[in-house]
Amino acid sequence: MFQLLDHPLMRIVGLSAGLTLAFPWTLHGLFTQSIVLALAAFLMAYGFMPYVIVLAHKVGALDMPDTRRVHTMITPRIGGLSVILAVNITLFLNFNYSIELKGVCISALIVGSLSLWDDIHELSASIKLLGQLLALGILMVTGVHIHFAPDVWWGETLEYIITAFWVIGITNAFNFLDGINGLASALATTTCLLMGLLAWHTGQTYMLFLCLALAGGALGFLPDNARYNTPARSFLGDVGSTYLGWMMAAIAVMGDWSSDGAIKAYAGPLLIFSVMIFDMIHTTVARIQRGDVRNMREWIEYVGRDHLHHRLMGLGCSQAQAVMLIVGFSCVVGLAALALVKSPIFSVWLLLGQTVVFYTILTVLMGRAASR
Repeated sequence: MFQLLDHPLMRIVGLSAGLTLAFPWTLHGLFTQSIVLALAAFLMAYGFMPYVIVLAHKVGALDMPDTRRVHTMITPRIGGLSVILAVNITLFLNFNYSIELKGVCISALIVGSLSLWDDIHELSASIKLLGQLLALGILMVTGVHIHFAPDVWWGETLEYIITAFWVIGITNAFNFLDGINGLASALATTTCLLMGLLAWHTGQTYMLFLCLALAGGALGFLPDNARYNTPARSFLGDVGSTYLGWMMAAIAVMGDWSSDGAIKAYAGPLLIFSVMIFDMIHTTVARIQRGDVRNMREWIEYVGRDHLHHRLMGLGCSQAQAVMLIVGFSCVVGLAALALVKSPIFSVWLLLGQTVVFYTILTVLMGRAASR
Protein backbone atom coordinates (compact mmCIF):
# COMPACT_ATOMS: atom_id res chain seq x y z
CA MET A 1 0.00 0.00 0.00
CA PHE A 2 2.78 2.44 0.93
CA GLN A 3 4.52 1.79 -2.40
CA LEU A 4 1.42 3.12 -4.16
CA LEU A 5 1.01 6.06 -1.77
CA ASP A 6 4.68 7.00 -2.11
CA HIS A 7 4.67 6.97 -5.90
CA PRO A 8 5.63 10.45 -7.22
CA LEU A 9 2.67 10.50 -9.60
CA MET A 10 0.24 9.89 -6.72
CA ARG A 11 1.76 12.83 -4.85
CA ILE A 12 1.44 15.14 -7.85
CA VAL A 13 -2.16 14.06 -8.42
CA GLY A 14 -2.95 14.55 -4.74
CA LEU A 15 -1.38 18.02 -4.65
CA SER A 16 -3.13 19.08 -7.86
CA ALA A 17 -6.49 17.78 -6.65
CA GLY A 18 -6.02 19.49 -3.27
CA LEU A 19 -5.25 22.85 -4.86
CA THR A 20 -8.26 22.46 -7.14
CA LEU A 21 -10.60 21.64 -4.27
CA ALA A 22 -9.20 24.52 -2.20
CA PHE A 23 -10.40 27.00 -4.82
CA PRO A 24 -13.52 28.77 -3.45
CA TRP A 25 -16.21 26.88 -5.35
CA THR A 26 -19.87 27.78 -4.90
CA LEU A 27 -21.21 24.76 -3.03
CA HIS A 28 -24.53 24.04 -1.35
CA GLY A 29 -24.83 22.15 1.89
CA LEU A 30 -22.97 22.64 5.15
CA PHE A 31 -21.38 19.21 5.24
CA THR A 32 -20.50 19.28 1.53
CA GLN A 33 -18.46 22.44 2.09
CA SER A 34 -16.89 21.00 5.23
CA ILE A 35 -15.84 17.76 3.52
CA VAL A 36 -14.41 19.63 0.50
CA LEU A 37 -12.28 21.88 2.73
CA ALA A 38 -11.06 18.91 4.80
CA LEU A 39 -10.27 16.92 1.65
CA ALA A 40 -8.42 19.87 0.08
CA ALA A 41 -6.17 20.27 3.15
CA PHE A 42 -5.67 16.49 3.38
CA LEU A 43 -4.57 16.12 -0.24
CA MET A 44 -2.28 19.14 -0.14
CA ALA A 45 -0.56 17.98 3.07
CA TYR A 46 -0.08 14.55 1.48
CA GLY A 47 1.15 16.09 -1.80
CA PHE A 48 3.62 18.53 -0.23
CA MET A 49 5.40 15.86 1.84
CA PRO A 50 8.05 14.70 -0.72
CA TYR A 51 9.21 18.31 -1.18
CA VAL A 52 9.34 18.87 2.59
CA ILE A 53 11.39 15.68 3.02
CA VAL A 54 13.88 16.85 0.36
CA LEU A 55 14.09 20.23 2.13
CA ALA A 56 14.73 18.51 5.48
CA HIS A 57 17.73 16.65 4.06
CA LYS A 58 19.10 19.83 2.45
CA VAL A 59 18.94 21.92 5.65
CA GLY A 60 19.90 19.09 8.01
CA ALA A 61 16.57 18.93 9.85
CA LEU A 62 17.02 15.25 10.70
CA ASP A 63 16.13 13.36 13.86
CA MET A 64 18.85 11.06 15.16
CA PRO A 65 17.89 7.92 17.12
CA ASP A 66 18.98 7.66 20.76
CA THR A 67 18.02 5.80 23.93
CA ARG A 68 15.14 8.21 24.71
CA ARG A 69 13.43 7.74 21.36
CA VAL A 70 11.38 4.94 19.86
CA HIS A 71 12.65 5.18 16.28
CA THR A 72 15.93 3.55 15.14
CA MET A 73 16.64 5.37 11.85
CA ILE A 74 17.62 8.92 10.85
CA THR A 75 14.33 10.62 9.94
CA PRO A 76 13.36 14.08 8.61
CA ARG A 77 11.70 16.07 11.39
CA ILE A 78 9.95 19.03 9.73
CA GLY A 79 7.02 17.12 8.22
CA GLY A 80 4.64 19.51 9.97
CA LEU A 81 5.60 22.13 7.40
CA SER A 82 3.38 20.34 4.88
CA VAL A 83 0.46 20.64 7.32
CA ILE A 84 1.06 24.38 7.77
CA LEU A 85 1.19 24.94 4.01
CA ALA A 86 -1.96 22.90 3.38
CA VAL A 87 -4.03 24.50 6.15
CA ASN A 88 -3.01 28.07 5.35
CA ILE A 89 -3.59 27.74 1.61
CA THR A 90 -7.05 26.33 2.33
CA LEU A 91 -7.87 29.10 4.81
CA PHE A 92 -6.45 31.86 2.61
CA LEU A 93 -8.58 30.87 -0.36
CA ASN A 94 -11.83 30.25 1.51
CA PHE A 95 -12.13 32.55 4.52
CA ASN A 96 -13.13 36.16 5.00
CA TYR A 97 -10.81 36.82 7.91
CA SER A 98 -12.31 38.34 11.04
CA ILE A 99 -9.90 40.19 13.32
CA GLU A 100 -9.99 37.22 15.71
CA LEU A 101 -9.16 34.69 12.98
CA LYS A 102 -6.31 36.93 11.79
CA GLY A 103 -4.94 36.88 15.33
CA VAL A 104 -5.18 33.10 15.54
CA CYS A 105 -3.53 32.48 12.15
CA ILE A 106 -0.74 35.07 12.50
CA SER A 107 0.14 34.01 16.04
CA ALA A 108 0.20 30.33 15.00
CA LEU A 109 2.50 31.15 12.08
CA ILE A 110 4.88 33.00 14.43
CA VAL A 111 5.03 30.00 16.76
CA GLY A 112 5.37 27.60 13.83
CA SER A 113 8.18 29.65 12.23
CA LEU A 114 10.15 29.76 15.50
CA SER A 115 9.70 26.01 15.89
CA LEU A 116 10.85 25.43 12.29
CA TRP A 117 14.04 27.34 13.06
CA ASP A 118 14.40 25.31 16.27
CA ASP A 119 14.05 22.04 14.31
CA ILE A 120 16.87 23.14 12.00
CA HIS A 121 19.28 25.13 14.21
CA GLU A 122 17.96 24.70 17.80
CA LEU A 123 16.77 27.59 19.92
CA SER A 124 17.02 28.06 23.66
CA ALA A 125 13.91 27.49 25.76
CA SER A 126 13.88 31.18 26.75
CA ILE A 127 13.75 32.37 23.11
CA LYS A 128 10.96 29.90 22.32
CA LEU A 129 9.00 31.09 25.36
CA LEU A 130 9.60 34.72 24.32
CA GLY A 131 8.20 33.94 20.86
CA GLN A 132 5.14 32.30 22.38
CA LEU A 133 4.57 35.39 24.57
CA LEU A 134 4.77 37.60 21.45
CA ALA A 135 2.21 35.37 19.72
CA LEU A 136 0.05 35.57 22.86
CA GLY A 137 0.17 39.35 22.67
CA ILE A 138 -1.23 39.19 19.13
CA LEU A 139 -4.08 36.96 20.35
CA MET A 140 -4.91 39.38 23.15
CA VAL A 141 -4.79 42.48 20.93
CA THR A 142 -7.16 40.87 18.41
CA GLY A 143 -9.66 39.98 21.15
CA VAL A 144 -8.99 36.24 21.42
CA HIS A 145 -9.17 35.51 25.13
CA ILE A 146 -11.41 33.75 27.62
CA HIS A 147 -14.48 35.70 28.78
CA PHE A 148 -15.93 34.95 32.20
CA ALA A 149 -14.83 37.61 34.71
CA PRO A 150 -16.43 40.99 35.53
CA ASP A 151 -15.69 43.79 33.06
CA VAL A 152 -13.19 45.57 35.32
CA TRP A 153 -9.38 45.84 35.20
CA TRP A 154 -8.70 42.88 37.49
CA GLY A 155 -11.28 40.74 35.66
CA GLU A 156 -9.66 41.38 32.29
CA THR A 157 -6.21 40.74 33.77
CA LEU A 158 -7.40 37.41 35.16
CA GLU A 159 -8.85 36.46 31.76
CA TYR A 160 -5.56 37.26 30.02
CA ILE A 161 -3.55 35.21 32.54
CA ILE A 162 -5.82 32.16 32.23
CA THR A 163 -5.80 32.46 28.42
CA ALA A 164 -1.98 32.50 28.46
CA PHE A 165 -1.82 29.41 30.67
CA TRP A 166 -4.37 27.62 28.48
CA VAL A 167 -2.78 28.34 25.09
CA ILE A 168 0.85 27.77 26.14
CA GLY A 169 -0.15 24.79 28.27
CA ILE A 170 -2.12 23.03 25.52
CA THR A 171 0.58 23.79 22.94
CA ASN A 172 3.27 22.20 25.10
CA ALA A 173 0.99 19.35 26.20
CA PHE A 174 0.34 18.44 22.59
CA ASN A 175 4.04 18.72 21.79
CA PHE A 176 4.80 16.30 24.65
CA LEU A 177 2.51 13.68 23.09
CA ASP A 178 4.38 13.71 19.78
CA GLY A 179 6.43 10.69 20.79
CA ILE A 180 5.41 7.72 18.62
CA ASN A 181 4.40 7.31 15.01
CA GLY A 182 0.96 8.60 14.14
CA LEU A 183 -0.06 9.72 17.63
CA ALA A 184 0.11 13.52 17.36
CA SER A 185 -1.53 13.70 13.94
CA ALA A 186 -4.24 11.19 14.84
CA LEU A 187 -4.98 13.01 18.12
CA ALA A 188 -5.06 16.40 16.35
CA THR A 189 -7.44 15.01 13.71
CA THR A 190 -9.71 13.58 16.42
CA THR A 191 -9.63 16.76 18.50
CA CYS A 192 -10.40 18.99 15.50
CA LEU A 193 -13.25 16.74 14.36
CA LEU A 194 -14.75 16.83 17.86
CA MET A 195 -14.34 20.61 17.99
CA GLY A 196 -15.97 20.79 14.56
CA LEU A 197 -18.94 18.74 15.76
CA LEU A 198 -19.18 20.99 18.81
CA ALA A 199 -19.16 24.04 16.51
CA TRP A 200 -21.92 22.51 14.38
CA HIS A 201 -23.87 21.63 17.55
CA THR A 202 -23.65 25.27 18.66
CA GLY A 203 -24.44 26.81 15.25
CA GLN A 204 -20.93 28.13 14.41
CA THR A 205 -20.64 27.44 10.69
CA TYR A 206 -17.27 29.04 9.98
CA MET A 207 -15.79 27.49 13.10
CA LEU A 208 -16.88 24.10 11.71
CA PHE A 209 -15.08 24.85 8.41
CA LEU A 210 -11.97 25.99 10.27
CA CYS A 211 -11.84 22.88 12.46
CA LEU A 212 -12.32 20.50 9.53
CA ALA A 213 -9.66 22.23 7.42
CA LEU A 214 -7.22 21.78 10.31
CA ALA A 215 -8.32 18.16 10.76
CA GLY A 216 -7.75 17.50 7.06
CA GLY A 217 -4.22 18.93 7.20
CA ALA A 218 -3.32 16.79 10.22
CA LEU A 219 -4.82 13.69 8.59
CA GLY A 220 -2.79 14.29 5.42
CA PHE A 221 0.42 13.81 7.38
CA LEU A 222 -0.53 10.33 8.63
CA PRO A 223 0.38 8.33 5.45
CA ASP A 224 4.02 9.38 5.91
CA ASN A 225 4.16 8.94 9.66
CA ALA A 226 1.72 6.25 10.85
CA ARG A 227 3.90 3.34 9.73
CA TYR A 228 4.58 0.51 12.12
CA ASN A 229 6.07 -2.29 10.01
CA THR A 230 8.30 0.08 8.05
CA PRO A 231 10.11 3.26 9.23
CA ALA A 232 8.24 6.55 9.16
CA ARG A 233 9.22 8.80 6.25
CA SER A 234 9.03 11.91 8.41
CA PHE A 235 8.16 13.21 11.86
CA LEU A 236 5.82 16.09 12.59
CA GLY A 237 8.58 17.94 14.44
CA ASP A 238 8.19 20.91 16.74
CA VAL A 239 7.12 22.95 13.71
CA GLY A 240 4.05 20.76 13.26
CA SER A 241 3.19 19.93 16.86
CA THR A 242 3.45 23.50 18.16
CA TYR A 243 1.51 24.88 15.19
CA LEU A 244 -1.31 22.37 15.57
CA GLY A 245 -1.35 22.69 19.35
CA TRP A 246 -1.48 26.49 19.16
CA MET A 247 -4.22 26.51 16.53
CA MET A 248 -6.38 24.06 18.48
CA ALA A 249 -5.93 25.92 21.78
CA ALA A 250 -6.68 29.31 20.17
CA ILE A 251 -9.76 27.96 18.36
CA ALA A 252 -11.09 26.68 21.70
CA VAL A 253 -10.74 30.20 23.13
CA MET A 254 -12.15 31.95 20.03
CA GLY A 255 -15.31 29.82 19.84
CA ASP A 256 -18.62 30.61 21.50
CA TRP A 257 -19.49 27.23 23.02
CA SER A 258 -22.44 28.11 25.24
CA SER A 259 -24.43 31.14 26.41
CA ASP A 260 -25.53 29.41 29.63
CA GLY A 261 -22.61 30.41 31.84
CA ALA A 262 -18.85 29.91 31.97
CA ILE A 263 -19.00 26.32 33.26
CA LYS A 264 -20.95 25.03 30.26
CA ALA A 265 -19.05 27.29 27.84
CA TYR A 266 -15.63 25.93 28.74
CA ALA A 267 -16.40 22.44 30.04
CA GLY A 268 -16.85 21.18 26.44
CA PRO A 269 -13.37 22.18 25.21
CA LEU A 270 -11.86 21.00 28.51
CA LEU A 271 -13.26 17.51 27.95
CA ILE A 272 -12.15 17.42 24.31
CA PHE A 273 -8.59 18.42 25.29
CA SER A 274 -8.59 16.34 28.47
CA VAL A 275 -6.18 13.64 27.24
CA MET A 276 -3.49 16.27 26.62
CA ILE A 277 -4.26 18.01 29.92
CA PHE A 278 -4.13 14.74 31.84
CA ASP A 279 -0.80 13.70 30.31
CA MET A 280 0.77 17.10 31.01
CA ILE A 281 -0.42 17.25 34.64
CA HIS A 282 0.44 13.63 35.40
CA THR A 283 3.96 13.75 33.96
CA THR A 284 4.67 17.17 35.52
CA VAL A 285 3.64 16.03 39.00
CA ALA A 286 5.60 12.78 38.64
CA ARG A 287 8.74 14.60 37.47
CA ILE A 288 8.57 17.11 40.32
CA GLN A 289 8.15 14.25 42.82
CA ARG A 290 11.20 12.49 41.34
CA GLY A 291 13.21 15.74 41.38
CA ASP A 292 13.73 15.69 37.59
CA VAL A 293 12.13 19.12 37.11
CA ARG A 294 12.75 22.12 39.38
CA ASN A 295 11.86 25.15 37.24
CA MET A 296 10.00 26.24 34.08
CA ARG A 297 13.06 25.94 31.85
CA GLU A 298 13.72 22.35 32.93
CA TRP A 299 10.01 21.56 32.44
CA ILE A 300 10.12 22.78 28.83
CA GLU A 301 13.46 21.11 27.98
CA TYR A 302 12.93 17.78 29.79
CA VAL A 303 12.55 14.76 27.52
CA GLY A 304 11.57 11.45 29.09
CA ARG A 305 9.80 8.18 28.43
CA ASP A 306 7.05 8.69 31.01
CA HIS A 307 4.14 9.96 28.89
CA LEU A 308 0.82 8.19 28.45
CA HIS A 309 1.91 6.44 25.25
CA HIS A 310 5.12 5.20 26.89
CA ARG A 311 3.13 3.83 29.86
CA LEU A 312 0.69 2.02 27.55
CA MET A 313 3.61 0.49 25.69
CA GLY A 314 5.05 -0.47 29.07
CA LEU A 315 1.84 -2.43 29.69
CA GLY A 316 2.47 -4.41 26.50
CA CYS A 317 0.79 -2.31 23.79
CA SER A 318 2.42 -1.87 20.41
CA GLN A 319 2.81 1.64 18.97
CA ALA A 320 -0.31 1.19 16.84
CA GLN A 321 -2.33 -0.11 19.80
CA ALA A 322 -1.19 2.78 22.01
CA VAL A 323 -2.27 5.28 19.33
CA MET A 324 -5.68 3.62 18.94
CA LEU A 325 -6.22 3.53 22.71
CA ILE A 326 -5.35 7.21 23.20
CA VAL A 327 -7.55 8.25 20.27
CA GLY A 328 -10.27 6.06 21.79
CA PHE A 329 -9.85 7.81 25.17
CA SER A 330 -10.19 11.17 23.41
CA CYS A 331 -13.35 10.07 21.61
CA VAL A 332 -15.00 8.62 24.73
CA VAL A 333 -14.48 11.77 26.79
CA GLY A 334 -14.83 14.19 23.87
CA LEU A 335 -18.21 12.86 22.76
CA ALA A 336 -19.50 13.64 26.25
CA ALA A 337 -18.68 17.28 25.50
CA LEU A 338 -21.26 17.29 22.71
CA ALA A 339 -23.98 16.22 25.13
CA LEU A 340 -22.78 18.61 27.81
CA VAL A 341 -23.33 21.99 26.09
CA LYS A 342 -27.13 21.60 25.92
CA SER A 343 -27.64 19.61 29.12
CA PRO A 344 -28.97 20.86 32.46
CA ILE A 345 -26.26 21.94 34.91
CA PHE A 346 -26.73 18.80 37.05
CA SER A 347 -25.94 16.61 34.04
CA VAL A 348 -22.88 18.76 33.32
CA TRP A 349 -21.50 18.04 36.80
CA LEU A 350 -22.25 14.33 36.36
CA LEU A 351 -20.34 14.22 33.06
CA LEU A 352 -17.41 16.09 34.61
CA GLY A 353 -17.47 13.65 37.55
CA GLN A 354 -17.45 10.72 35.14
CA THR A 355 -14.36 12.17 33.47
CA VAL A 356 -12.58 12.50 36.83
CA VAL A 357 -13.32 8.82 37.57
CA PHE A 358 -12.03 7.80 34.14
CA TYR A 359 -8.73 9.62 34.58
CA THR A 360 -8.34 8.36 38.14
CA ILE A 361 -8.47 4.80 36.78
CA LEU A 362 -5.98 5.79 34.04
CA THR A 363 -3.65 7.25 36.69
CA VAL A 364 -3.64 3.92 38.54
CA LEU A 365 -2.84 2.07 35.30
CA MET A 366 0.03 4.48 34.53
CA GLY A 367 1.36 3.95 38.04
CA ARG A 368 1.38 0.18 37.50
CA ALA A 369 3.14 0.66 34.18
CA ALA A 370 5.76 2.86 35.85
CA SER A 371 6.41 0.24 38.54
CA ARG A 372 7.29 -2.25 35.81
